Amino acid sequence: MITLTLPHSATFGRDRELAVLRIAVTGAADGFGGCTVVTGPSGIGKSHLLRASAECAQRRDVAVAARAAFELDKAAPLITLQSALQQLQPAVDWTREDGDAQYRIIERLGAALEDYAAQRPLVIVIDDAQWMDELSALAVAELVPALASSPVRWIFAHRPAPVGTPGQQLMERLVRDGHEHVVLGALDDDAVRRLCAQVVGADVDNTVLALAGFCDGNPLQVEQLVRTLHLTGQIVVAEGVATVVGEELPSSFITIVEQMLHGLSSDAQELLQAASVFGRPFGVESVAQLLEVRPTTLLKPINEATTAKILVDQGEGLTFVHDLVRLAVYGMLNSAVATMLHRQAAAITRAEGRSPVEVAEHLLKTGRSGSAEAVTILHDAALAVAPAAPSTAADLIVHALDVIGEHDPGRVRLVADAVGLLASAGRLERAHDLGETALLAGLDPRTEAQLLLGLAEAFKHAGQNRTAVEYADRALAVPDAPASVRAKLHAVRAHARFYSDDLRGADEDGERATEAGLGTGEYAASVFGLTARSLAAQAEGRLDDAHGHAERATGIADKVRGDAVHRHPRIWLGSAQAGLDRFDEAEQTYRRGRETSERLGTAWSTPLWHYYHAGLLTARGQLDDAVAEAEAGVAVALNMTAYALAVPLLGMLTRLAVLQGDLPQAQAHLAHLQRRTAAGTTAAPEDITWSEGVLQEAVAGPETALATLVGMYDALPERPALIAQDPATAAALVHIAAKAGDEARARVAVAAARRLAERNPGVISLAAAADHAEGLVTGDPWLLRAAVERFRRTPRRLALAGALEDAALNAGDSEQGRAWATEAIAIVTECRAERARRRLEFALGDPKAPSEAAAFRPGSLLHLLTRAELGVAVWVAGGLTNRQVAAELFLSRHTVDSHLRKIFTKLGLRGRVELAQLVTRDRLGPAA
Repeated sequence: MITLTLPHSATFGRDRELAVLRIAVTGAADGFGGCTVVTGPSGIGKSHLLRASAECAQRRDVAVAARAAFELDKAAPLITLQSALQQLQPAVDWTREDGDAQYRIIERLGAALEDYAAQRPLVIVIDDAQWMDELSALAVAELVPALASSPVRWIFAHRPAPVGTPGQQLMERLVRDGHEHVVLGALDDDAVRRLCAQVVGADVDNTVLALAGFCDGNPLQVEQLVRTLHLTGQIVVAEGVATVVGEELPSSFITIVEQMLHGLSSDAQELLQAASVFGRPFGVESVAQLLEVRPTTLLKPINEATTAKILVDQGEGLTFVHDLVRLAVYGMLNSAVATMLHRQAAAITRAEGRSPVEVAEHLLKTGRSGSAEAVTILHDAALAVAPAAPSTAADLIVHALDVIGEHDPGRVRLVADAVGLLASAGRLERAHDLGETALLAGLDPRTEAQLLLGLAEAFKHAGQNRTAVEYADRALAVPDAPASVRAKLHAVRAHARFYSDDLRGADEDGERATEAGLGTGEYAASVFGLTARSLAAQAEGRLDDAHGHAERATGIADKVRGDAVHRHPRIWLGSAQAGLDRFDEAEQTYRRGRETSERLGTAWSTPLWHYYHAGLLTARGQLDDAVAEAEAGVAVALNMTAYALAVPLLGMLTRLAVLQGDLPQAQAHLAHLQRRTAAGTTAAPEDITWSEGVLQEAVAGPETALATLVGMYDALPERPALIAQDPATAAALVHIAAKAGDEARARVAVAAARRLAERNPGVISLAAAADHAEGLVTGDPWLLRAAVERFRRTPRRLALAGALEDAALNAGDSEQGRAWATEAIAIVTECRAERARRRLEFALGDPKAPSEAAAFRPGSLLHLLTRAELGVAVWVAGGLTNRQVAAELFLSRHTVDSHLRKIFTKLGLRGRVELAQLVTRDRLGPAA
């Protein structure tokens, strides 16, 4: 069992910090979750505080999972978190299956922890979190907010260096996100005096304190200094007071450690020097093999080293009391001895089945022959960990490149793989530079085409679509490039062209990818090409074609499975069904597709499911659910650093905030979107330009909005995507242009809507949109009435409300006009479209919407919640986990998490227990 290990001693000068951590642990015992990050330099006492926190939790009968991370964790995905959780008794009911992808692993682990915490509060303690492996860091980033409503308290300790590791980036993000942050500084003079007195077992005089002052309040250095001087007889105790004697006193930490070792036997010194080559806990048998002695001969020197507090027993092995001590001991080895020890350590770690990276690190310190073998090991290890930890894989292969010679024959293959791994980890600049260097050096056609494909895919996923097109063009120009690679290139270029506003090119490439993929057995390319054709067809207003392409793609994926199913064509099938007003089918398609995605653990698809489902919810008028869905999608995209997937979601959130009348929030979302696009990320104009125009119309007026949207108006004849995706926008476009005095562009919008309706005669909402837009321009009441009646036959609630509003305004103060106005206000009130409600009430004399019976007592804080939030609150109060609530309400788990965070913020609650108490106290009848 791996646990946090520290010498048992009192804590001095940390009363405030201890109080913070004890409150955090007590909160978990009382049913509240959260996260605390402890920051400080090496030796400052972070580990000691974590030990105290774990002991406090155990006294409160809170389960504790604790582990210190090690630098070598990086090559073993999830080892940091998994090793900590293995301590729990009873064990967490969770098994990691072979082949599980990143997000499948995280979903399974999150569900298990949520179920565990429902039975017993849990504290998870990770020391030296800067060394956390990449998959553990990704899991923590996902699970901290996901489990915030459960009694799970995360406590991390890290030092500020090294920078750039996955664990360090996670710690910085947690602090930036506002989680509790404890910063440890130097001990004050009184704490130093008390610490010195504890070490020697007596009061200390000014000679001891003066010497301890050179340690700058670092408790590790103070303790090691005083203990060393005491052991070597340079501190003596007379009449209950310790004083310093002697002249050769240590001037640095390394000197302190040297003197500490000099006070030990030669056998103990030899043991410690040999053990220092291990950068992790080690077993007696391992160090015995290193020294080529029997394990029993080490018992006495081990006892001597542990008594001197240099080594501590960590359950599964021994370790130095602090890595600073190990590094100081290691620094005392001469190079020949170190080389010999590392050579033997490589053989020992290999025989023990340790991480290949650990073996390689030892080999790299043994000379040229060892380095050659290490390169092979690092290369293989990088390819092995890439699916679960792409950033770590990139680090490993770059490490191998740094070792291998410039003219080594194996360098070309290494570079080609390195470019792909760097690109998949999002390090586009390094991937680009390395790739261009390799291309200049000359590659065989297969390798050249594969390298360019990797770059095209990487820049496509990063949202830099024009660069992706350029790389795909270069790859397709390579003579003798394999046909299967060409199929993939056409598929990537098809999507990149679509987002570069080249609809015809996207359709052509999509068709080539489909045929080439079917001909070569590269079915994933066929599926991806067909989905690009579906996108292009929808943007051009060919909705039956859009549906046909997506349906064909889904059929291929379902039949052949494999990589094809990982392209998740149901994302685009659901979108095509929604465009045809087949909302219930789209809902079922999204549900089935999401289940497949979660089962496969394909992380890239998660933000897209959120995006398209949020669009469907918006069209239905379920704005609160749409906001929660979109916010969850942004959170997942940012966790994955998939910023290109966050941009469309931020655009949607901007528009939703305008609908809900929250213009400051809309401006915040748009500002976030613009930061991403300024970095080179591109997306469809319907996501970026339209969002800007909608907000500008609300804030600055129609003239400003029109200036932004001119290009979209002018493109409508060829690209009516905006109206095809949301027919209600036809009337919105007319309103903006007409109010800005541009009747010509208002008529462009009318013509585009009418042509779209004629091209898709079976889609009632498009006919309604055309009637609505034309009725606004002509003032024809019969067209506006026709729009109302047609929208009634569709599930598009907000589109109906917009038609009712304009019909009511046209009808004036008539009985029919008042009836339409009342109905419109009822819809927008139910949908929580606050901006439309305020506009209607102001313009039409405040007709009231029908009231609903309250489910909770008057004055209850629960009335602050929206209908969607209230539904979640009631289920959670009934004892269901977030995943169970998601299943009951047919929402994603991320959406439920988002709702719950808002509920706690609005009501000022800390967790599920307080929510359950509030619902029970204030409920008047059955759940709403």
